Amino acid sequence: MSFERPQDYPRYSGTPNPDQVHGPEPTRYVLQPGYQEQQPAYGVLRDNSNATVSLVLGLIGLCTFVLIASPFAWWKANQALREIDANPGIYNNRGMAVGGQITGIIGTVLLALFVLGGLLLLFVLIAATGGN
Repeated sequence: MSFERPQDYPRYSGTPNPDQVHGPEPTRYVLQPGYQEQQPAYGVLRDNSNATVSLVLGLIGLCTFVLIASPFAWWKANQALREIDANPGIYNNRGMAVGGQITGIIGTVLLALFVLGGLLLLFVLIAATGGN
């Protein structure tokens, strides 16, 4: 049976590892000249306004049948997702952007179907009246 001697243990140097005490340093991004740095405090996440706008537009498009808002919801959601993915650890509402993207896609498909149906109905009515 072998016993480890105390001198075989690593000694405590008195200075803790900074990564274990405070965590890693937040990522700093290079800003264009003339812009102020708007990084939130470490650990504080903020909402992306494009994600909120996209979800609101998508819900307006689906719930009120103002389907013209749906392509704009899809567009704003794609913008928001690009911003959120480009700045990890800054924004916390990726789910709202995904929800805006989904509602925007559904509304855009419905809008396209209504437009195609209206055109088909117009051609049927023109053919039924004899083209006069």
